[in-house]
Amino acid sequence: MRLLFTGFNAFGQHEFVNGNADDCSAGFREINAPLSDKNQCTISIAWRYSALALGRKLYLRGLLAQSPEECVTLEAAGDIKALAAGDTHCLVLLHNGQLYRVKPNLKAELVPVRLEAPPRSSSNLGTKRSIFGIPKAPELPASPIVEHIACGSHINVAVSSENAVYSIPSCLHQFPGRQFRVEQLECGHEHAVLLNGNGDVFTWGNGLRGQLGQAVLKVEEAPLLVEALAGIKITRIAAGGWHSAAISAFGDLYTWGLNCSGQLGVRVMKPGGLLKEPTVYPLPQLHDLPECSCSMKSAETDDDCAPLGVFAGSRHTLVIRRCGGLWATGWCRYNQLGKQLHLEQQQHKNLSYLDVFQPLDGITLDASSDQVLCGPWSTVIFSKEIS
Repeated sequence: MRLLFTGFNAFGQHEFVNGNADDCSAGFREINAPLSDKNQCTISIAWRYSALALGRKLYLRGLLAQSPEECVTLEAAGDIKALAAGDTHCLVLLHNGQLYRVKPNLKAELVPVRLEAPPRSSSNLGTKRSIFGIPKAPELPASPIVEHIACGSHINVAVSSENAVYSIPSCLHQFPGRQFRVEQLECGHEHAVLLNGNGDVFTWGNGLRGQLGQAVLKVEEAPLLVEALAGIKITRIAAGGWHSAAISAFGDLYTWGLNCSGQLGVRVMKPGGLLKEPTVYPLPQLHDLPECSCSMKSAETDDDCAPLGVFAGSRHTLVIRRCGGLWATGWCRYNQLGKQLHLEQQQHKNLSYLDVFQPLDGITLDASSDQVLCGPWSTVIFSKEIS
């Protein structure tokens, strides 16, 4: 397994194996990380630091106090399942469901997070008695077992095994029924997106930039179904800074929210350089991706090149297609989209963004095993081998 990086690294968040040498024609460089075949590697990237977990070990690197390239190593009580790095703290979830918080500084320590128990149902409010009528001592609520976490600049979310949704540490919503299963949870700067096992999408948080996919731009305090996608089985979701994206089981790509830097893949500029309106798209926009010219292209079907996974940074979006092609759109001021792009607007060389999905030259991924992660201004590829 290799970790390949491109994007903002001004604080030394990542140390590279080959210095400044590019590992592939798209400009990705290999991260020097203590990877192992025995333990799962988990990584999360904030603006000024990165967090990497391997087994029980947690590594923080970047601007932790006053200087770039500062490093801290911690050891958790058990193997680490997931990380969610925010500006002021990093959430650490263990495989046993315990949740910890760590502040990214030189004196960092893992602090347990105590979540509130969800409200008891009305059937459990009565006093419990023994067979002889003697009142029993009330049972203390068990600490929730956390299964999913996500973190943004102004939002922290956890979901328990009982489908309780937390704005850490408060319980803000309880999904009814044990049949409800959370598949994926993502956070932008100020909003959250949740996908369940039925393919339904729920959003909440600040929706004033259209990032919730609702017709009315407002703040939603609790998860709300995205009605525009109701009846469409969604298989993957992504949450950028102020935008969101989803892929359906039919291979359709949807994006919505703020489009200031082309992160929705919707044209920002008219011919002549005039800004298009609206720059906010509150309802999901269906994309017809450009035809893929990969070697796996079939003359009979387009399914081989349908979008399979979607990922989002602060103002950029990436899509993996079934053929292994990686396509990108949005802000690229810090090369978070890679260096080699099919830039249609070569006549506008001063532009720091793409406003239409374009393939990244020199990258072919294994769509079944390789993974992509977006930091706010960066992109990481987990790859066994890249060509």
